[in-house]
Amino acid sequence: MYFLRKLLGYLFSFRLTKRIFNSLLPRPVRRKLTKGLNLDTGPFNRVIADVQLVPIQRDSYLAVYFKDYGTQGIGPGVSLYVFENEILRFDCFGDARGHYHSMPCLAPYPQRQRISFAETEVEDQVDESAEEIVCNHSRHLVGHFRHRIRTYTFSRPRLEAAVDKARDLMLAAHRTRLSGTSDVRPDAYR
Repeated sequence: MYFLRKLLGYLFSFRLTKRIFNSLLPRPVRRKLTKGLNLDTGPFNRVIADVQLVPIQRDSYLAVYFKDYGTQGIGPGVSLYVFENEILRFDCFGDARGHYHSMPCLAPYPQRQRISFAETEVEDQVDESAEEIVCNHSRHLVGHFRHRIRTYTFSRPRLEAAVDKARDLMLAAHRTRLSGTSDVRPDAYR
């Protein structure tokens, strides 16, 4: 069983394999076989509203979205994807609820492994998210078991431009929410 789980862990780092596996087996069987393995096939398979992809360069992008988990948190979020593997996920909920995940694509239970923000304001958490992506992305990439991802390099100007655009989208979503509009999505998300 150990070797099967190790093999599945490797195979699930590829988007097509995850899609095939998810479509062939019923949910209870998938959960039993893959307990603790990542079956996420990208930002469109999560309970998040209006995902907008911001391309960085070939095989990498930022997924910007607005999360509404009720009492658990409401606010903008962003994920860094490389070769369809989620490397970083930031949930900017403000107060003590804002946090981020490093390598959620490999964590057995990413919702349990959170790194809290030092800042308490959503705007400050968005800024810290942008800084973490630009300055420390390589520190997070080296933890992946795939050589392609470990050695992936970003063009600094392209990364900074994409992060600036993502920051603007996240702040626009937050400002729209603060203004009391019934539709929390900013125009950029529509």
